[in-house]
Amino acid sequence: MNSRPSILPALLALAVLAGCAGAGRNGCALMPGQEGCARPSLSAGTSGPQVAAAQFFGDAATSDYEKRFLALLANNELGAMDRANGTGPFGRNRRDVQNRDFQATYSTLRQLAGPVAKAHLPPASEGSGDGRFDARWRASRQTLYIDAAARPSAPKTFDFSGLQARSTEIVVRQAGKQPADIEGTCDGALAIRAAGASRTITAGAAFRFRLSGEDDTVSLFPSDSLNRCTAKVRSSLAPTGAPLTIRREETADPALAALDSRYQRCPIPSGAGLDALERAFYASRWLSQTCALPLGDPKLLRKSRDGFNAKVEALMGAPLSDAAIDKGDPELPLDFSHAPRLKLIYLSSLEFKADFTGRIIERLIRHHAALGTKVRIMVTDVLERDKDDAMLHRLAAEFPNVELQEYRWRADHGAPIDEQISQLHKVLHIKMLATLARDPARSRVIIGGRNIHDGFLFHQPIDLSRYPDLEQYGKTDGLSLNYYSNWSDFDIEFANQATVETLAAHLSTMWLRDADTNLARPFSIPVRADGRRPSGTARHFISVPYEDGHALEAYFVELVDAAQRHIQIVNPYLNLTPSLAQAFDRALARGVRIDIVGRIDLKGDIGGKFLTALNKLFVEKYGDRINIREFKAPDVVLHSKIMMIDERLVAISSVNLNNRSFFHDSENGMMVLDPAFYARMKPVYDDYLAHSNPVATNVTIPWAYRLLFDEAWVRQAF
Repeated sequence: MNSRPSILPALLALAVLAGCAGAGRNGCALMPGQEGCARPSLSAGTSGPQVAAAQFFGDAATSDYEKRFLALLANNELGAMDRANGTGPFGRNRRDVQNRDFQATYSTLRQLAGPVAKAHLPPASEGSGDGRFDARWRASRQTLYIDAAARPSAPKTFDFSGLQARSTEIVVRQAGKQPADIEGTCDGALAIRAAGASRTITAGAAFRFRLSGEDDTVSLFPSDSLNRCTAKVRSSLAPTGAPLTIRREETADPALAALDSRYQRCPIPSGAGLDALERAFYASRWLSQTCALPLGDPKLLRKSRDGFNAKVEALMGAPLSDAAIDKGDPELPLDFSHAPRLKLIYLSSLEFKADFTGRIIERLIRHHAALGTKVRIMVTDVLERDKDDAMLHRLAAEFPNVELQEYRWRADHGAPIDEQISQLHKVLHIKMLATLARDPARSRVIIGGRNIHDGFLFHQPIDLSRYPDLEQYGKTDGLSLNYYSNWSDFDIEFANQATVETLAAHLSTMWLRDADTNLARPFSIPVRADGRRPSGTARHFISVPYEDGHALEAYFVELVDAAQRHIQIVNPYLNLTPSLAQAFDRALARGVRIDIVGRIDLKGDIGGKFLTALNKLFVEKYGDRINIREFKAPDVVLHSKIMMIDERLVAISSVNLNNRSFFHDSENGMMVLDPAFYARMKPVYDDYLAHSNPVATNVTIPWAYRLLFDEAWVRQAF
């Protein structure tokens, strides 16, 4: 059977409530070659579809939001059924599946998912403002890291989230090599799974389990009634035991739960009186977006040290001096006398490296963690090396209020070979540091293209040989995780408290995604405006393309189609999807001027030769119609992602103009519709232009690359 836990119970319950066709007795998907049809398993904590329905649809006031979310869930489940049964886009005609339950279930899901086929969502009748979503729909899985040798004796607290969860799992993972025994009691029932065996501990009864080797794991499944466990971690180094409290987060921190469950109702102005670019900006789509926000006066972080120091200052209250950075000492003294008192730190990055940059950021986070600040870190698992992992695991083990998610996408059992391979390159590409301070004036959020990596700060790798726990990154070409380039990038920083909170709440939808599918709930729904245009000019988006129907691609196509005069782009990756290429062709045909500052030669990136060949294919196709220039600052590789349209709209994001960003990678960014902001960005673009040269259009591309990239799934991987 398909190992992917099913969301069918809630979906089928909606079908009953909405009067749709029933799904049959079992409502299941068939695996290839399977004769029977088994009931999809229900997650722990539910007792059947009726319970799931009651949880999902208990609040009539949020029905429009729920219907939108359920359409996405149904669309996702349709894709899972097709993959599991080889039907639809995977070759087999669905009518050939001779199973009544499959056909009925598929028909029901298709009705529920029908709205996803439309690019835009019609506005609902609800009023504007924030809503709160608490229904149970996801599998929650968090990791508690235990390092008996590193854990201080002071009491520590780990919060698990069961918010919106139909099942909750705490994976207790050994981060060090010292064996540890964990024992304690809980105020509710706790199931424990270790070494393939499961047992249930009743409320008040003692439990005990052992972590005996590095990376050993035990899974805990708290019941709905469990709010608190009091435990001790014992080892030969701490025979009396280090105190550890495990708490239900939504009970212990209701303010954070309110942030995590927030969604927005966005007033959408009538299309009458709006031009195409305005309609594209204000439209609600399946892409997860905030409502229009006030722009304020954000900082533009063009220089590498400005980008690094913005993060330092958000955490420490003051930047590092040039002299301190020049020394390249990751253990330099840090002055926390001006540091803000923070309630929450969010850090999402493709990478968090154990180098100078990573160690400084880790030390800054460590300071706040010691004061009790809740810290949430998301990185991509497949790009972390052993020392990167060790640094982050040690941090999380010493401070359980630092929660770490190592993002990894897993294909469904039996998925086609291209999806199996994509497990190696579907990554978390969302870039954000958000700090929520007790003094609202000191809250910050930074988004853009930079990762936590020395290549975004130093021209050349600095010598870290004195620090055996840090990684000496330095390889300049090939398929290696030890890669190093000096990257030229761009970030933007917002200091408005409301904006910081909104973007943090938006990122919470990714933090609280379904642990099995990486599906995240949408952040907003459209509602009818009162006839006035919203005052905000900026909108943040988060894209999970394999779960939202490639909504980001549709958005970018719509923006290019809306351009009337001029498109200006800074982006190093020029591997357009077929739909985007057609939009470019249409824009050029109607006389739109397109200027691109890129980087054709991507030596220094992972797989630089493949990426360079793809860029050359773009030059070959468009070199005589688009003004393409190559960024040529000495020993620097372009990494910024900026798009500006008709001197009015500016996009600053993590989004590369390649297939991966629109088909595989989660992305985020800010769209701004404001001529005054374009005027601020124009000198930034001009600076990139000044450091670039025209691209020669007579490129040479080896035939082997041409043959390789004829395969769509190969192009989508780069």
